[in-house]
Amino acid sequence: MRYYELIYIVNSNVERKKIDQVMKDISSRLENTESKIINHVVWGKKKLAYPIKGNTYGNYILLHYEGGDNSKINEFDSWLKLSGLVIRHMIVRLEEKPDVVKDYSDENLENNLEKKSDELVEEKEIVEENKEVE
Repeated sequence: MRYYELIYIVNSNVERKKIDQVMKDISSRLENTESKIINHVVWGKKKLAYPIKGNTYGNYILLHYEGGDNSKINEFDSWLKLSGLVIRHMIVRLEEKPDVVKDYSDENLENNLEKKSDELVEEKEIVEENKEVE
């Protein structure tokens, strides 16, 4: 089986809901090529090396997938070039199957921060209880 990595950049001025919609559109188009998605992760907003279509920042998104029908994948690549959803993209063939990547999206970061803060509060309570016992 062939494995591929797609990195694409979406305009940084769009809302998170629009980015999610773009990701769904790209996922559904890719699944029509008989490909299987392994990872689809938002890397976040980053500064571009040079302005592209008037944008100096972009939302980077990483997608790993197992290749399907070659002719349909070529159509998918052409669709990405012509669509107004994506500023720039690059597809690279990988030598081996990629590992599953943790999602670094804003929602997961917020959830992880909330969990960490809850754990810290619990630890603080335990320390305070131990001080009272002594």
